Amino acid sequence: MVIHYLFELAIRVGVIYVGIGAGILLQRWSKADQVGKWILFVGLNIFTPLLLILVFLNIETFTDVNWWLIASMALLGLIVPMILNRLLIKREEISIAKKKASMGDEEDSTEKISMAQKGAELTSSGFMNALFFPFPIIIGILPDHLQAEGLLAASLYLLAQTILRNSLGVYMGIHYGTNSIPGSKRSVFKILRGLILFPPTIGMIIGLILRFTTGFVDTSTNVNNSINVAADIFRDATMVLMLIIVGLSFRFPKKEEWKEKVLIRGVFSRFGGGLLSIVPIFFIPIPLVAKIPLIIQTMAPPAVANSAYAKYFQLDELLTSRFIAILTIIALIFLPAEIVLLVWFGSPIL
Repeated sequence: MVIHYLFELAIRVGVIYVGIGAGILLQRWSKADQVGKWILFVGLNIFTPLLLILVFLNIETFTDVNWWLIASMALLGLIVPMILNRLLIKREEISIAKKKASMGDEEDSTEKISMAQKGAELTSSGFMNALFFPFPIIIGILPDHLQAEGLLAASLYLLAQTILRNSLGVYMGIHYGTNSIPGSKRSVFKILRGLILFPPTIGMIIGLILRFTTGFVDTSTNVNNSINVAADIFRDATMVLMLIIVGLSFRFPKKEEWKEKVLIRGVFSRFGGGLLSIVPIFFIPIPLVAKIPLIIQTMAPPAVANSAYAKYFQLDELLTSRFIAILTIIALIFLPAEIVLLVWFGSPIL
Protein backbone atom coordinates (compact mmCIF):
# COMPACT_ATOMS: atom_id res chain seq x y z
CA MET A 1 0.00 0.00 0.00
CA VAL A 2 2.83 2.40 0.90
CA ILE A 3 4.59 1.61 -2.40
CA HIS A 4 1.36 2.42 -4.27
CA TYR A 5 1.11 5.93 -2.80
CA LEU A 6 4.83 6.57 -3.16
CA PHE A 7 4.31 5.71 -6.83
CA GLU A 8 1.43 8.21 -6.89
CA LEU A 9 3.74 10.80 -5.34
CA ALA A 10 6.35 10.06 -8.02
CA ILE A 11 3.69 10.60 -10.70
CA ARG A 12 2.59 13.90 -9.13
CA VAL A 13 6.15 15.15 -8.84
CA GLY A 14 6.68 14.05 -12.43
CA VAL A 15 3.63 16.09 -13.45
CA ILE A 16 5.13 19.08 -11.63
CA TYR A 17 8.27 18.95 -13.75
CA VAL A 18 6.41 18.12 -16.96
CA GLY A 19 4.24 21.20 -16.40
CA ILE A 20 7.28 23.36 -15.67
CA GLY A 21 9.01 21.87 -18.73
CA ALA A 22 6.00 22.74 -20.90
CA GLY A 23 6.24 26.33 -19.71
CA ILE A 24 9.99 26.42 -20.46
CA LEU A 25 9.35 25.14 -23.99
CA LEU A 26 6.66 27.79 -24.48
CA GLN A 27 9.31 30.45 -23.83
CA ARG A 28 10.64 29.77 -27.35
CA TRP A 29 7.32 30.81 -28.91
CA SER A 30 7.13 34.41 -30.12
CA LYS A 31 3.73 34.82 -28.44
CA ALA A 32 4.84 33.32 -25.11
CA ASP A 33 4.17 36.50 -23.13
CA GLN A 34 0.63 36.78 -24.50
CA VAL A 35 -0.05 33.10 -23.79
CA GLY A 36 1.29 33.54 -20.26
CA LYS A 37 -1.09 36.43 -19.64
CA TRP A 38 -4.07 34.36 -20.84
CA ILE A 39 -3.06 31.36 -18.71
CA LEU A 40 -2.66 33.64 -15.70
CA PHE A 41 -6.09 35.18 -16.32
CA VAL A 42 -7.84 31.83 -16.68
CA GLY A 43 -5.88 30.22 -13.81
CA LEU A 44 -6.44 32.95 -11.22
CA ASN A 45 -9.82 34.31 -12.28
CA ILE A 46 -11.67 31.09 -13.15
CA PHE A 47 -9.92 27.83 -12.22
CA THR A 48 -8.50 28.79 -8.82
CA PRO A 49 -11.75 30.31 -7.41
CA LEU A 50 -13.72 27.22 -8.51
CA LEU A 51 -11.06 24.93 -7.03
CA LEU A 52 -11.24 26.77 -3.70
CA ILE A 53 -15.01 26.30 -3.61
CA LEU A 54 -14.49 22.55 -4.10
CA VAL A 55 -11.80 22.44 -1.38
CA PHE A 56 -14.10 24.06 1.17
CA LEU A 57 -17.07 21.83 0.28
CA ASN A 58 -14.91 18.72 0.79
CA ILE A 59 -13.86 19.55 4.36
CA GLU A 60 -15.82 16.85 6.15
CA THR A 61 -16.15 18.09 9.74
CA PHE A 62 -14.59 20.35 12.35
CA THR A 63 -15.56 18.31 15.40
CA ASP A 64 -13.11 15.40 15.61
CA VAL A 65 -9.87 17.43 15.64
CA ASN A 66 -9.25 20.76 17.38
CA TRP A 67 -9.56 23.25 14.53
CA TRP A 68 -7.94 26.14 16.41
CA LEU A 69 -4.81 24.17 17.32
CA ILE A 70 -4.30 23.11 13.72
CA ALA A 71 -4.95 26.65 12.48
CA SER A 72 -2.32 27.88 14.95
CA MET A 73 0.18 25.35 13.61
CA ALA A 74 -0.55 26.47 10.03
CA LEU A 75 0.01 30.10 11.05
CA LEU A 76 3.24 29.17 12.82
CA GLY A 77 4.45 27.18 9.81
CA LEU A 78 3.86 30.28 7.73
CA ILE A 79 5.20 33.00 10.02
CA VAL A 80 8.40 31.37 11.36
CA PRO A 81 10.04 30.84 7.92
CA MET A 82 9.00 34.37 6.91
CA ILE A 83 10.53 35.89 10.05
CA LEU A 84 13.71 33.88 9.48
CA ASN A 85 13.85 35.06 5.87
CA ARG A 86 13.20 38.68 6.87
CA LEU A 87 16.05 38.57 9.42
CA LEU A 88 18.41 37.19 6.77
CA ILE A 89 17.34 39.89 4.30
CA LYS A 90 17.94 42.57 6.94
CA ARG A 91 21.39 41.14 7.59
CA GLU A 92 22.17 41.28 3.87
CA GLU A 93 20.96 44.89 3.63
CA ILE A 94 23.20 45.91 6.54
CA SER A 95 26.14 44.17 4.84
CA ILE A 96 25.43 46.04 1.57
CA ALA A 97 25.18 49.36 3.39
CA LYS A 98 28.49 48.80 5.22
CA LYS A 99 30.23 47.83 1.99
CA LYS A 100 28.94 50.93 0.22
CA ALA A 101 29.93 53.15 3.14
CA SER A 102 33.45 51.69 3.28
CA MET A 103 33.86 52.57 -0.40
CA GLY A 104 32.86 56.16 0.36
CA ASP A 105 29.63 55.87 -1.61
CA GLU A 106 27.48 57.68 0.95
CA GLU A 107 24.64 58.38 -1.46
CA ASP A 108 23.96 54.68 -2.05
CA SER A 109 24.98 53.46 1.43
CA THR A 110 21.33 52.76 2.24
CA GLU A 111 20.76 50.61 -0.88
CA LYS A 112 18.35 47.80 -0.12
CA ILE A 113 17.00 44.67 -1.74
CA SER A 114 14.02 45.51 -3.97
CA MET A 115 10.48 45.21 -2.64
CA ALA A 116 9.58 42.79 -5.45
CA GLN A 117 12.44 40.46 -4.43
CA LYS A 118 11.53 40.69 -0.74
CA GLY A 119 7.93 39.79 -1.52
CA ALA A 120 9.01 36.83 -3.66
CA GLU A 121 11.38 35.54 -0.95
CA LEU A 122 8.90 35.93 1.90
CA THR A 123 5.95 34.31 0.13
CA SER A 124 8.08 31.44 -1.19
CA SER A 125 9.43 30.82 2.31
CA GLY A 126 6.06 30.91 4.05
CA PHE A 127 3.43 29.52 1.69
CA MET A 128 4.19 25.82 1.28
CA ASN A 129 2.65 23.16 -0.96
CA ALA A 130 0.02 21.89 1.50
CA LEU A 131 -1.89 19.72 -1.01
CA PHE A 132 -0.20 18.34 -4.14
CA PHE A 133 3.10 17.32 -2.57
CA PRO A 134 2.20 16.09 0.97
CA PHE A 135 -1.15 14.31 0.51
CA PRO A 136 0.22 11.22 -1.33
CA ILE A 137 2.92 10.93 1.38
CA ILE A 138 0.31 11.19 4.14
CA ILE A 139 -1.88 8.53 2.54
CA GLY A 140 1.14 6.30 1.97
CA ILE A 141 2.34 6.47 5.58
CA LEU A 142 -0.97 6.19 7.45
CA PRO A 143 -2.71 2.80 7.54
CA ASP A 144 -6.26 2.54 6.16
CA HIS A 145 -8.02 2.65 9.53
CA LEU A 146 -6.27 5.93 10.48
CA GLN A 147 -6.47 7.77 7.18
CA ALA A 148 -9.84 9.47 7.82
CA GLU A 149 -8.61 11.26 10.95
CA GLY A 150 -5.18 12.00 9.49
CA LEU A 151 -6.59 13.43 6.27
CA LEU A 152 -9.06 15.50 8.27
CA ALA A 153 -6.15 17.16 10.11
CA ALA A 154 -4.32 17.65 6.81
CA SER A 155 -7.43 19.16 5.21
CA LEU A 156 -7.90 21.59 8.10
CA TYR A 157 -4.25 22.63 7.78
CA LEU A 158 -4.79 23.14 4.04
CA LEU A 159 -7.93 25.17 4.80
CA ALA A 160 -6.04 27.44 7.22
CA GLN A 161 -3.20 27.83 4.71
CA THR A 162 -5.75 28.75 2.01
CA ILE A 163 -7.35 31.42 4.20
CA LEU A 164 -3.92 32.84 5.05
CA ARG A 165 -2.87 32.78 1.38
CA ASN A 166 -5.93 34.76 0.31
CA SER A 167 -5.76 37.27 3.14
CA LEU A 168 -2.21 37.84 4.40
CA GLY A 169 -0.75 36.60 1.10
CA VAL A 170 -2.83 39.01 -0.97
CA TYR A 171 -1.96 41.89 1.36
CA MET A 172 1.74 41.04 0.94
CA GLY A 173 1.30 40.92 -2.83
CA ILE A 174 -0.23 44.39 -2.82
CA HIS A 175 2.40 45.76 -0.41
CA TYR A 176 5.52 44.29 -2.01
CA GLY A 177 4.35 44.12 -5.61
CA THR A 178 1.84 46.52 -7.13
CA ASN A 179 2.32 48.95 -4.22
CA SER A 180 6.12 48.88 -4.28
CA ILE A 181 6.61 51.72 -6.79
CA PRO A 182 8.54 54.54 -5.08
CA GLY A 183 6.26 57.41 -4.07
CA SER A 184 3.05 55.39 -4.56
CA LYS A 185 0.58 55.21 -1.72
CA ARG A 186 -2.63 53.28 -1.16
CA SER A 187 -5.28 53.93 1.42
CA VAL A 188 -6.36 51.16 3.78
CA PHE A 189 -9.69 51.10 1.95
CA LYS A 190 -8.01 50.48 -1.42
CA ILE A 191 -5.86 47.72 0.04
CA LEU A 192 -8.91 46.02 1.60
CA ARG A 193 -10.86 46.41 -1.64
CA GLY A 194 -8.02 44.83 -3.61
CA LEU A 195 -7.82 41.99 -1.08
CA ILE A 196 -11.58 41.24 -1.08
CA LEU A 197 -12.03 41.59 -4.85
CA PHE A 198 -9.07 39.31 -5.65
CA PRO A 199 -10.81 36.41 -7.52
CA PRO A 200 -9.38 33.51 -5.42
CA THR A 201 -10.47 35.37 -2.27
CA ILE A 202 -14.00 35.62 -3.69
CA GLY A 203 -13.90 31.86 -4.39
CA MET A 204 -12.76 31.24 -0.81
CA ILE A 205 -15.60 33.36 0.61
CA ILE A 206 -18.20 31.61 -1.57
CA GLY A 207 -16.78 28.23 -0.55
CA LEU A 208 -17.04 29.13 3.14
CA ILE A 209 -20.63 30.33 2.74
CA LEU A 210 -21.64 27.19 0.85
CA ARG A 211 -19.83 24.93 3.33
CA PHE A 212 -21.69 26.35 6.31
CA THR A 213 -25.07 26.60 4.55
CA THR A 214 -25.29 23.48 2.35
CA GLY A 215 -22.86 21.37 4.42
CA PHE A 216 -20.32 18.72 3.44
CA VAL A 217 -20.66 17.16 -0.04
CA ASP A 218 -20.76 13.39 0.53
CA THR A 219 -18.85 11.59 -2.23
CA SER A 220 -19.54 8.07 -0.98
CA THR A 221 -22.42 7.42 -3.38
CA ASN A 222 -21.82 6.38 -6.97
CA VAL A 223 -23.31 9.57 -8.42
CA ASN A 224 -21.34 11.90 -6.18
CA ASN A 225 -18.25 9.76 -6.57
CA SER A 226 -18.24 10.54 -10.29
CA ILE A 227 -18.49 14.21 -9.35
CA ASN A 228 -15.49 13.70 -7.08
CA VAL A 229 -13.49 12.17 -9.96
CA ALA A 230 -14.39 15.19 -12.11
CA ALA A 231 -13.25 17.46 -9.26
CA ASP A 232 -9.91 15.62 -9.10
CA ILE A 233 -9.42 16.13 -12.84
CA PHE A 234 -10.31 19.81 -12.48
CA ARG A 235 -7.87 20.14 -9.56
CA ASP A 236 -5.06 18.59 -11.61
CA ALA A 237 -5.88 20.84 -14.59
CA THR A 238 -5.60 23.87 -12.30
CA MET A 239 -2.25 22.63 -11.05
CA VAL A 240 -0.96 22.19 -14.62
CA LEU A 241 -1.93 25.78 -15.47
CA MET A 242 -0.03 27.04 -12.41
CA LEU A 243 2.97 24.88 -13.40
CA ILE A 244 3.08 26.30 -16.92
CA ILE A 245 3.22 29.77 -15.37
CA VAL A 246 6.20 28.60 -13.29
CA GLY A 247 7.93 27.31 -16.43
CA LEU A 248 7.28 30.51 -18.39
CA SER A 249 9.11 32.50 -15.69
CA PHE A 250 11.89 29.97 -15.03
CA ARG A 251 15.53 30.38 -15.98
CA PHE A 252 17.88 27.63 -14.80
CA PRO A 253 20.57 29.13 -12.55
CA LYS A 254 24.05 29.38 -14.02
CA LYS A 255 26.91 27.57 -12.28
CA GLU A 256 28.00 30.64 -10.30
CA GLU A 257 24.37 31.49 -9.35
CA TRP A 258 23.94 28.33 -7.27
CA LYS A 259 26.07 29.99 -4.60
CA GLU A 260 24.02 33.19 -4.54
CA LYS A 261 22.91 34.26 -1.09
CA VAL A 262 19.30 34.63 -2.20
CA LEU A 263 18.99 30.91 -3.07
CA ILE A 264 20.75 29.89 0.15
CA ARG A 265 18.35 32.15 2.07
CA GLY A 266 15.42 30.49 0.36
CA VAL A 267 16.53 26.96 1.26
CA PHE A 268 17.43 27.91 4.84
CA SER A 269 14.22 29.87 5.43
CA ARG A 270 11.77 27.31 4.01
CA PHE A 271 13.27 24.17 5.52
CA GLY A 272 15.07 25.67 8.53
CA GLY A 273 11.93 27.61 9.40
CA GLY A 274 9.89 24.46 8.80
CA LEU A 275 12.02 22.50 11.26
CA LEU A 276 11.54 25.20 13.90
CA SER A 277 7.79 25.23 13.20
CA ILE A 278 7.30 21.49 13.76
CA VAL A 279 8.75 21.56 17.30
CA PRO A 280 5.47 22.78 18.89
CA ILE A 281 3.53 20.10 16.98
CA PHE A 282 5.12 17.43 19.19
CA PHE A 283 3.64 19.07 22.30
CA ILE A 284 0.13 20.14 21.26
CA PRO A 285 -2.74 17.99 22.66
CA ILE A 286 -3.93 16.30 19.48
CA PRO A 287 -3.71 12.60 18.50
CA LEU A 288 -0.44 11.31 17.03
CA VAL A 289 -2.29 10.40 13.84
CA ALA A 290 -3.06 14.12 13.37
CA LYS A 291 0.48 15.27 14.15
CA ILE A 292 2.12 13.25 11.37
CA PRO A 293 0.25 15.01 8.50
CA LEU A 294 0.97 18.43 10.01
CA ILE A 295 4.70 17.68 10.13
CA ILE A 296 4.69 16.54 6.50
CA GLN A 297 2.82 19.65 5.35
CA THR A 298 4.99 22.04 7.37
CA MET A 299 8.15 20.62 5.75
CA ALA A 300 6.77 20.76 2.18
CA PRO A 301 8.45 22.85 -0.58
CA PRO A 302 6.95 26.17 -1.78
CA ALA A 303 3.44 26.15 -3.25
CA VAL A 304 3.18 26.01 -7.03
CA ALA A 305 0.59 28.83 -6.91
CA ASN A 306 3.29 31.21 -5.60
CA SER A 307 4.45 31.76 -9.17
CA ALA A 308 0.99 32.82 -10.39
CA TYR A 309 0.59 35.16 -7.43
CA ALA A 310 4.05 36.63 -8.08
CA LYS A 311 3.13 37.29 -11.71
CA TYR A 312 -0.23 38.79 -10.76
CA PHE A 313 1.19 41.13 -8.11
CA GLN A 314 4.40 41.91 -10.03
CA LEU A 315 6.77 40.29 -7.56
CA ASP A 316 10.04 38.71 -8.73
CA GLU A 317 8.70 35.94 -10.99
CA LEU A 318 12.09 34.48 -11.88
CA LEU A 319 13.17 34.12 -8.28
CA THR A 320 9.82 32.61 -7.28
CA SER A 321 9.94 29.99 -10.05
CA ARG A 322 13.51 29.05 -9.12
CA PHE A 323 12.53 28.61 -5.49
CA ILE A 324 9.64 26.31 -6.44
CA ALA A 325 11.71 24.09 -8.75
CA ILE A 326 14.93 23.93 -6.73
CA LEU A 327 13.32 23.56 -3.29
CA THR A 328 11.03 20.80 -4.61
CA ILE A 329 14.13 18.90 -5.78
CA ILE A 330 15.74 19.36 -2.35
CA ALA A 331 12.55 18.16 -0.62
CA LEU A 332 12.59 15.01 -2.77
CA ILE A 333 16.25 14.33 -1.96
CA PHE A 334 15.52 14.33 1.78
CA LEU A 335 12.09 12.64 1.47
CA PRO A 336 13.32 9.07 2.21
CA ALA A 337 14.96 10.20 5.47
CA GLU A 338 11.82 12.15 6.38
CA ILE A 339 9.60 9.08 5.82
CA VAL A 340 11.91 6.87 7.92
CA LEU A 341 11.82 9.37 10.80
CA LEU A 342 8.05 9.77 10.61
CA VAL A 343 7.47 6.01 10.57
CA TRP A 344 9.76 5.69 13.61
CA PHE A 345 7.96 8.57 15.34
CA GLY A 346 4.55 7.10 14.53
CA SER A 347 5.47 3.51 15.39
CA PRO A 348 3.02 3.41 18.38
CA ILE A 349 0.07 3.71 15.98
CA LEU A 350 1.51 2.56 12.66
